[in-house]
Amino acid sequence: MPNNNLEIRSDEVQEIMSRPPSWMIRWGITLIFIIIVVFIFISWLIKYPDVIRGQATLTTIEPPIKLVVKSSGEIEYIAVLDNATVTQNQTIASIKSTLSNEAHAFLKKEMSLIRNSFQNSSLEKLKLSETSLVFGELQENYNVLATAIRNNSNLINENNTAFNISNTSKQISNQKALYNLTVKQLQNLGKLIENADNKFKSDKDLFEKGVISQSEFFERERIHESALTEVQNLEKNKIQTSITITNLEKVLNDLKFNFEEQKRTFLIEIETNLRAIENALATWNKTYQITSPINGKISYLHSISTNQFIEQGNELFAIIPENQDYIAQLKIPKSGFGKVSKGQLVMIKLDNFPSHEYGQLKGKVSSVSLIPEEENYLVKVNLANGLKTTYNKILKYSPEMSGTAEIITEDLRITDRIFNKLRKVFE
Repeated sequence: MPNNNLEIRSDEVQEIMSRPPSWMIRWGITLIFIIIVVFIFISWLIKYPDVIRGQATLTTIEPPIKLVVKSSGEIEYIAVLDNATVTQNQTIASIKSTLSNEAHAFLKKEMSLIRNSFQNSSLEKLKLSETSLVFGELQENYNVLATAIRNNSNLINENNTAFNISNTSKQISNQKALYNLTVKQLQNLGKLIENADNKFKSDKDLFEKGVISQSEFFERERIHESALTEVQNLEKNKIQTSITITNLEKVLNDLKFNFEEQKRTFLIEIETNLRAIENALATWNKTYQITSPINGKISYLHSISTNQFIEQGNELFAIIPENQDYIAQLKIPKSGFGKVSKGQLVMIKLDNFPSHEYGQLKGKVSSVSLIPEEENYLVKVNLANGLKTTYNKILKYSPEMSGTAEIITEDLRITDRIFNKLRKVFE
């Protein structure tokens, strides 16, 4: 067997063992201690920010308004280009319907004229415009309306109705004059009859006394009875005239009633169908016309073109209010939410603009929701520099740009983080 003791005492081993140790070995423990102290000092000196991460959506204080299609159909025309400035109530696009835009414009103008004439009680002077346009589902209403307007004009302007009313009124006036004349005649005859009665009584006394003959008495009696008959005839004429006046007044009343009733019927038809068409036009505007509710800039949400079929409920455009300050809305988890407070710095990275190329947006927390929504809290952030990034680049805004955000809650030293980890382990 080999002798290990002999190998230990070999020349190489003896040489190593006889050489004194270097300074590294002599001062090694001291060096390690110094390195540890320097590391602890640097850990205490360097601060590392504590952040809460969440999803960010960029918007404005007055959020963009999305325009929704109210009725399925093909796009008839698009009036405004992407990123163009629009004004309130400006038409942006139109959906095809049974009522064409030309027919709609005609009806709108015509209904305005009819409404003014109706309010001014001058429908009999109105002349409808001739047209060959078709009004779709409003055609029946328009036909009834036009017929009622023409019938109303004919009723008021035709000579027959006016003549009958005027003629009957004149007859009543003449009959009343005749009645008054008869009354005056009766008043005049009343005195004559009174005198005739007295004369007849005197003649009768004379006849009974034999002063006048029988034939003479009979003649005077005949004259007296003739006077009474004339009074009776006048009374009869008075009654007949009164009856005639009553009948004529009834005829006149019927004529006027029928006239007013027909006029009222036509006016009701005009008002009913006029209101139906006005309401339909207003509904048509809301259903088939896409208009801007505010002043601002338009942004296309989809690629669209004329004659493209669009389903009801689709969002085609967004109107971005002008001169608005930009804000970010963050959704952060419950974990660490208690660290978030107003005024903390927020760094936002947008998905559309890579942060290594464009930089980040800076903001400050302006408000924090008290109640979570779907396991997340909502945090609003004001962007003090707008869309200017940390690389001094101005980003182009588009509605509801998304990205990630980091809320810097506090700057912790590295030593604090280490001790926090150790404390957690021991707990």
